[in-house]
Amino acid sequence: MRTMKYMFTLCVFLLLAMFANGAYFLLQPEDAKPRNEPAPISYYQSESTKGIISEHSESSISEELPVNTLVLGLDAEGTRSDVILLLNFDPGLSRLNILSIARDTLVRIDGRRYKINALYSKGGELLLADKISEITGLPVHYYVTMNFKGFRKIVDTLGGVRFDVPFRMNYDDPTQNLHIHLKKGMQLLDGKKAEQLVRYRKGNYKGQGYTEGDIGRIGMQQDFIKAMIVQKLSLKYLSRVDELFDIMQEYVKTNVAVSDIAQYIGSMKKIKNDEIKAVTLPGTSKFTNGVWYFILNDDETAKIIESSFYK
Repeated sequence: MRTMKYMFTLCVFLLLAMFANGAYFLLQPEDAKPRNEPAPISYYQSESTKGIISEHSESSISEELPVNTLVLGLDAEGTRSDVILLLNFDPGLSRLNILSIARDTLVRIDGRRYKINALYSKGGELLLADKISEITGLPVHYYVTMNFKGFRKIVDTLGGVRFDVPFRMNYDDPTQNLHIHLKKGMQLLDGKKAEQLVRYRKGNYKGQGYTEGDIGRIGMQQDFIKAMIVQKLSLKYLSRVDELFDIMQEYVKTNVAVSDIAQYIGSMKKIKNDEIKAVTLPGTSKFTNGVWYFILNDDETAKIIESSFYK
């Protein structure tokens, strides 16, 4: 049982490291390699993915077929996904792409407009997986979903994270019970302050916050998780695997099984800094019908997927 807990905790840490774009893990030797290509959970099939999805079913045998994992960070109410990532992993090459998707991205369901982060309350991980497959042409095989309460508990359990806050952050939204008050400079962030950092996008007054909006916040989230991994991924903290595993069982929802981790961990441990690429879906912010949306550039998105992503 402890081995299962250890492997599961390592998997979550690895997902965080992938998000950070730059961590390299020294895990115990493991010869296990992926053997089964999992069936996608997304049902959308573009012309470019029909062959991939139908040919490589759950019973197919392969050591090199790429897999895609949807990583979601939910808001306080658990109804919107404020963090949306797609991890595109090639186990044969031990290489990874991280695709960040702005939460305000405009999508359409049955002709109606929505921000992509609102889809979670309408169809959970499966609806988001389907829409992201439609956008990227990539099948989604796995999902990992966590809320901010779990995020806070993990940061606190690890003793906080030292981080250089680049500017003063102040924001109050009583309707969300969201209150952000961070000073500029190097400081130890506990779980609550870490949440404030990764959720901050703008202040209460005009001109405060990131000029790039949600894109700026995505960059800050990546910087924080990178700092967390560099500081906390050590035997000192992994020795608290039981406590971390209990937190994850309560606050993490996933279809990743221990058997999946066993299959992929041998390849995952070989990932190096220069073999991780992080990109954000390209587009522009636009004010439409009284609402700000992030409008994807479909042509640029297609070029990025075609040139850089493993299929």
